Amino acid sequence: MKFSFFGLFRLYPHTMLAPTIVVVRIISYNGWTMILIKDFSKQTDISIRMLRYLEEIGLLVPSRAENNYRYYSEEQIGVAKRVKELQELGFQLKEIKEVSEGDLVLQKEVLAGVLHREKEVAEIKSETIPKLKHYLDQLNKNQHSFFELLQMEACIDKKLKTLGGEPKFHRTAYNIPILKTIYEDHIAISADIDLIRTDLMKFSEFLEQADHQLDVYSILNESCFAFGYNLNESFIESYKESWKKFLPDICFLPLQDFTKDELKELMGQHDVIIRSHFKYQNGEVGEVTIPYAPIYTMSKLK
Repeated sequence: MKFSFFGLFRLYPHTMLAPTIVVVRIISYNGWTMILIKDFSKQTDISIRMLRYLEEIGLLVPSRAENNYRYYSEEQIGVAKRVKELQELGFQLKEIKEVSEGDLVLQKEVLAGVLHREKEVAEIKSETIPKLKHYLDQLNKNQHSFFELLQMEACIDKKLKTLGGEPKFHRTAYNIPILKTIYEDHIAISADIDLIRTDLMKFSEFLEQADHQLDVYSILNESCFAFGYNLNESFIESYKESWKKFLPDICFLPLQDFTKDELKELMGQHDVIIRSHFKYQNGEVGEVTIPYAPIYTMSKLK
């Protein structure tokens, strides 16, 4: 086995500073180029922890030497970058695995599904599309003109209530009835909590607004994660039971502490999540956040 070391030197002329050296270890064996996991992480900007998870789900599997060290090929650098690119386009890890392993028919099916979901996400988050749809529905149901309808609605002090009594949540609750039912009729009752506010937002916005340490949970066998703050065992059990009718495979397995940089790798920055704030009966507050994609899929099946 032959070891080769390459160094990148940054020189500081006319100063007494020592040069900066970055060493990338590449191993050549029987004509194959192999990269250690630490160096592969640097080249792809994916944390070692995330690389191990991608290996676990079979999406990016390194070779193993006799010493059990992980070694990646140069070709896998492109695979890793493709995973990150597809995450940014809205693909879930399970969908990336499907398009990687599937034939053209499956690839078209998955891509069409991602596109449709992304269009619905954009519609739900839009301030104008739901309102325009509402007006069109009313015109189809009634004989009033558009301007008569506008005048009639202007006279009605009407606000769509959220789970916490604020108008913002209707873009989620009233467009995803299953979600509203589960939270209001199941979780709030079985977990004995008061729902305060539920928002639909991009994953990047969620991370920017997080001002406390988040706990991370694996919730489905399809590479989905949930995030929580101050979730006690009673809440977690009630939460799982409330979802099981709709998501039989749901689990809530705690994962070890993640840094904020590692959190960014769990989902695409443009992925949409559903964040809920609530209050326990003793006055303490909690927060639970789940990805939108499995909820979307579930709502289409029901």
